[in-house]
Amino acid sequence: MKVTGIEVYELQIPFSRGVKKKATSNFLKADALDFCLIKIETDVGIVGWGDAFAFHCRRSVAEAINHMIKPHLIGKNPMDVQQINFELQKTLHLFGRYGITMFAISAVDIALWDIVSKFSKLPLYNILGSSGNKKMPAYASLWRYEDAESVQDRCKHAISLGYKYIKLHEIFTSEVEAAREAVGDDIPIMVDTNCPWTKDKAKKMLNEWEDYNLYWVEEPINPPEDFNSLSDLRTEVLCPIAAGENACTSFEFKKMFEAEAVDYAQPSVTKVGGITEFKKIISIAESYGVQVMPHSPYFGPGFLATLHLAQSMPNPGLLERFFLDFEAYLYPEDLFKPKDGCFIVPDKPGLGIDPDKNVIKDYLIKS
Repeated sequence: MKVTGIEVYELQIPFSRGVKKKATSNFLKADALDFCLIKIETDVGIVGWGDAFAFHCRRSVAEAINHMIKPHLIGKNPMDVQQINFELQKTLHLFGRYGITMFAISAVDIALWDIVSKFSKLPLYNILGSSGNKKMPAYASLWRYEDAESVQDRCKHAISLGYKYIKLHEIFTSEVEAAREAVGDDIPIMVDTNCPWTKDKAKKMLNEWEDYNLYWVEEPINPPEDFNSLSDLRTEVLCPIAAGENACTSFEFKKMFEAEAVDYAQPSVTKVGGITEFKKIISIAESYGVQVMPHSPYFGPGFLATLHLAQSMPNPGLLERFFLDFEAYLYPEDLFKPKDGCFIVPDKPGLGIDPDKNVIKDYLIKS
């Protein structure tokens, strides 16, 4: 079997936050979400789908796939997915082992694993060593609203839909307090701050938030790779620390674990180097006794890959669902709706479902 063709699809799909008031910050300023999908074709007719992290960098990632990766992939046997991943990382290291280059490699890797699983006529979680029977608790990952009333409205709505965990993207105490008031004491709350503070400022804020009994605070320090400061903070506050959505490759996570910087690790399959690299991170995290909580605010193949990877973990952790309503979905909308608070992983071969070609056609960005 050989790779015969690679197609890249750049999409923008409008969404609703569920509230009228918009935050004044720069948090993902957009009314539509970027997608960078990849389709890999083979000489036996099997097609694999993947996607790269593309929020506000869609065009750059697409260009990297088309011009940096595609020439190295045509003619390769997709069954050699792990070798291909290694060779791409080695060949392209000059262009950086983080950011756009790794996002592009991630998309290719996901698509190749889709092909491998389809060729084997098994769902990906079987190929990764799981029966697919584990429960995968879901959490609602809310937008940043910067408004206490909006936070309370979205928290209550999420609970009404069956979510048993809530994650905020707020950086002010008033919104965190409002969330706790809205959900009561029995619903765990996490807060992703997106790297806003120095260590001293982070310590002040986390001490201020002690009364809200947070499940974790995510990426409180800038820059995110300052693992020593993150480790120091972890020893000085009571709240558990989570990080990893900005880390690429297993090497970066090993540094994070060696520094004892986190209680929860958050690799993103569309960023770290795909399924191949994510598997390595799972193994390293186990050896350091760190729980993996996959980062997955996605609605393309990366979300499906995350579900399958979570199934392969001894403890799937908590699975993220970006709490937005889209004008159209690449997959049946029910896939993104938890049942009894848990996600269901597709059980057909490969990732389980191919993207809706009509949605791709309707929301394709014309060059």
